[in-house]
This record gives sequence, structure tokens and C-alpha cells, in this order.
Amino acid sequence: MLALALSAAVLAESVLLRTGLAALLSASPGLEVTRAVSPSDAETLDAEQIDVVVRDIPDDLPVDEALAAVPANVPVLALVGTAGRARELLRAGALGVVQRDTPADVLLAASVAVASGLAALDPECLRALLAPAVAESGILSAREREVLDLVADGLSNKLIAERLGMSEHTAKFHVRSLFDKLGADTRAEAVARASRRGLLAL
Repeated sequence: MLALALSAAVLAESVLLRTGLAALLSASPGLEVTRAVSPSDAETLDAEQIDVVVRDIPDDLPVDEALAAVPANVPVLALVGTAGRARELLRAGALGVVQRDTPADVLLAASVAVASGLAALDPECLRALLAPAVAESGILSAREREVLDLVADGLSNKLIAERLGMSEHTAKFHVRSLFDKLGADTRAEAVARASRRGLLAL
């Protein structure tokens, strides 16, 4: 008796990426792609009929916003542009994280693993997760250091955006990135950790 294939849904902003991911995942005999939709159509997904959601996350999209589109209680495999977002995504509830350019066999294996209730990371994401959050000041980009200074001054995301000439959405993304790199959950903790590592003079 043949085992039933696990059911997957693809969630991505780009129609080309949705189509490509659906075709790639369908190549696995153990996985059946039932839907490939944009986040705006995510409410049409039936959580009871899905074993895994493969969610592509644009580099400038905050993690909470990206995962909010996924039906509750469905395991998520997140696709990212950089391995450094793995820690943040796992904290937010993703069960697996792989880079967007990961080899097809790794993506397929990770999708099946997450659909089966197992955690999955590609090698680069695993290394990023195990590495010290901040080994040296060079890990923070010049923009992140500017944002860090303003966070330390007590500015909100809105005021940071105004001061640096960016959207509030982008400011929120940089603050989230700081939290991830510093291993912090709050602004106060981020400032304290940055100060201890010599990244900030209080």
C-alpha cells in the first residue's frame, strides 16, 4: 500500500517564484503541492489540508508580518535571501529555514522534514544560528549602527525613519535585524548587549 503524499502550499509575493517553487516541490514523490498563492490570498488556504507552508520572505519584509499570512498551526519552512535571518525566524515560529538559492535536493528534503514535524536548516543557516550573535563590530552594517544609536536615544521606529530618511517599514526591519544580531528581545536588552560588546558608548 502506497503512503499518501504530504500536502504543501507555496506562499510568495512573486508569481514567478510561486510557479517555480511549486514545480520544484512537485518533483518530490512524497510531496504534493496543492496551492501556490500570494499573501493577499492566504486566507483561501485550508489549514486542515496542508502539512507545510513554504513561505518565501523578501529581505525587507519583517518576520512577524511575513508569518502572519500563514494559517495558524501549519508548520512553516521559510525561504530567505540571507542565512542571518534564521535565528529571528525560528524565534517567530518557523520550523525550518533555508536560503532561497539552496540546492533543489536540500529544499525538497527540508520541505518533507518540516511537513513531517521535524526542524530543518540548510548548512549556512545552521552555521549562522550556531555562530555568536555578535563576534565583532563589523557584523553590524553602517546603517544598523546608525539605527542602534537612535534606538539607544529612545527614538521610536517612526522617528528613526524620519531621522534617517526611510520608511517606517524599513526602520522596523533594521530594528528587527539588530535584535536578531544582538540576540535581544527588547530595545533595552539590545542597547545593553551592544554596550557590553563595545558597539555603543553610553
